[in-house]
Amino acid sequence: MINFIIYEDNKKWQDHYKKAILKVIGHKQDKYQILIIDKYTKEAKRKIENLIGKNIFLLDMEVPGKSGLDLAREIRNMGDWSSQMIMITSYECFKEEGFTSKVLMLDFISKNTNIEESIREAIIVALKIHSKEKSFKFSYNNELYQIPYQDIYCFEKNLNNNYTSIITQNNPSKPYTIKQSIKNIESELSTSPNFLKTHQSCIVNLKNIGHVDFTKNIIYFSNYKTNLLSRNKKKELKEKMEKGYLYDII
Repeated sequence: MINFIIYEDNKKWQDHYKKAILKVIGHKQDKYQILIIDKYTKEAKRKIENLIGKNIFLLDMEVPGKSGLDLAREIRNMGDWSSQMIMITSYECFKEEGFTSKVLMLDFISKNTNIEESIREAIIVALKIHSKEKSFKFSYNNELYQIPYQDIYCFEKNLNNNYTSIITQNNPSKPYTIKQSIKNIESELSTSPNFLKTHQSCIVNLKNIGHVDFTKNIIYFSNYKTNLLSRNKKKELKEKMEKGYLYDII
């Protein structure tokens, strides 16, 4: 899923952004959606936090209440450094502020230029960047999804059936359930060194581990934990953490 998030309070400019998006992706078969936000609210924040897939933000720097630059800072502070940020403004004087704000912007676009063409070119670059990121693809509720590897905490087999839950950073309390075995998932992830099978019913993303309690056999992520760590996998997990990752080991 490719998510285009338009943060703009003026409908005329919203339409320009949409036209630019559709010129690039309208003829493709990829699953995508366009989310338009005209002001920052709790509901808007919730929608952004619950997005699944790869995000491309088109952010107006003059939205009242919370500017596009402030929203970009908030998104980065939440730990999202993979979403692509395209800043848009009517005032060239904001350009320097945008590029020195440490929000990892993809591009800065002036509304005084051929904006649809400028946005189209920036989106093409953003899609090329996203295409190089590895994602786990699956079907959920009859829709196709792809979750970037870095957004996944772990895969856990459901004990009472043949389904597996995908636990993600955005919403760990509401996992995605797929009819796929841990064995098949392990095979699919075999090219990525960041995933490790810690139990016959669990595969974890090593990069997202906060710390591990090897006494109680509990793996902690920032807002989730699992006790699916078998005794014969403890040594391998500890070795991988000590050699390749900076984690807290209890």
